[in-house]
Amino acid sequence: MKKEVLNHVNALVLQVLYRSLRVLYKNDSRVRDEIDSWDKNISFKLVCGPGGAVLALRRSERVGFRKLPRAQKADITMRFKSVEGAFCVLSGQKSIADAYAEHLFTLEGDIYKTMGFVRCVEFAEAYLFPRIWSRRILKEIPDRQLAPLKVYALALLENI
Repeated sequence: MKKEVLNHVNALVLQVLYRSLRVLYKNDSRVRDEIDSWDKNISFKLVCGPGGAVLALRRSERVGFRKLPRAQKADITMRFKSVEGAFCVLSGQKSIADAYAEHLFTLEGDIYKTMGFVRCVEFAEAYLFPRIWSRRILKEIPDRQLAPLKVYALALLENI
């Protein structure tokens, strides 16, 4: 696929991921507990390659986290080296652990604090991908506290 198409797909997946994490914060106690344990006002940025799509978040007391402007400096930045590498992870072709082992991204910030964010993303993947797909990218598939279709519906329909 062309780089521009992959970048658009990455941007769409990041939007679905963001909205799903917001839904899971409200409806899955494990995600809520994880996010509530983060430092107050910590920020995360996920960058999908040079010139690629970006998801930037800051922890918020009231709603778990809020989106930040793309240019905002973050405490922790996961920067994929290529749009294609980001696509492989965001589309569920590779796990974040495999991407880390293959040096597909760089990490700026505290790796320990990053793990909480990665755990939340893995919970979201368990809801968003079919179980047979999740088995390939997750070491352990967590039990779901609500139906995946409900997560999709709330993520797509809720005014977040």
